[in-house]
Amino acid sequence: MAFYQMLKSKINIKLVGVILGISVLATICLIGKEYISLEKEINSLIQGAVTSESIIKQSAQEKILYTIDFGDGKVKTFQIVPTGNSTAFSLLEELAKRENFKVESKVYEGMGVFVESIDGIKNGADNKYWQYWINSELPMVAADKKEIKKSDRVEWRFSPSPY
Repeated sequence: MAFYQMLKSKINIKLVGVILGISVLATICLIGKEYISLEKEINSLIQGAVTSESIIKQSAQEKILYTIDFGDGKVKTFQIVPTGNSTAFSLLEELAKRENFKVESKVYEGMGVFVESIDGIKNGADNKYWQYWINSELPMVAADKKEIKKSDRVEWRFSPSPY
């Protein structure tokens, strides 16, 4: 009987050891699967963040700075994305629709569009006129003839004519 008890005790100890071993292995497998799953999720989030960052950078690079200086200290600044055939005037019209202000213009045969009023401010008031500038330079063509590139800065100024 003592032998049987001793044998039973050794079997129970081995059985407990096997059960503990299986439990440890199962836990390691579960933790490993969770780790792999978590690692995939982290990598996916990182990839998404990198993609989002590149989209934001690309979007910021595509937008141009478009400013309207009303000549009285009031300046409105916008960001807008030019298309392949955008002009200083087409972008002004697009902003007018988007921002809900009015642009009045007149087309002169053979020359192009002449902006007469922006947001209710008309040419001639205080001897000031609407002029547009690209990258701080006054172009010598009508606003509908001047194509805008992604790197350009466009500014409309209501000021006395430099000529």
